[in-house]
Amino acid sequence: MVTYRRVQGGEGNKSSQPRVVIDNDGNVYISNKTAKLNVSIDNGEHSQYYVTNKRPGADIYEFDVPKWFDDMAQEYTIPQEGYKDNLSNQGRTAPSLNDISTSGKCVEFPSPWIEWIEEHASNGRVVKGGK
Repeated sequence: MVTYRRVQGGEGNKSSQPRVVIDNDGNVYISNKTAKLNVSIDNGEHSQYYVTNKRPGADIYEFDVPKWFDDMAQEYTIPQEGYKDNLSNQGRTAPSLNDISTSGKCVEFPSPWIEWIEEHASNGRVVKGGK
């Protein structure tokens, strides 16, 4: 299993939308599947950077996906720059690498990837304040 993370919440105009919901059993649900979903897919560097520098007071929503899913996401992710004209964007359904100037690795997932994440995610948990 591989851990993915999303920073949510925060203070004032530095907050982000609560897209990932984790219930008491660790099940993961994602709202608004038509909007792209930004997720940190590294060892936690990107999410920690965001909590520390961009989203004070935010929480980190963590969940696990199977290794095969992460392998597939890594294989099909393309750069955000030039995305629209990149023939590998698969009709604009390929994930894109963004926030390249920050620590760690963040990927923006479009539909149908969001549905696949929700289907295969498990062991959801919330790290309050990113700590």
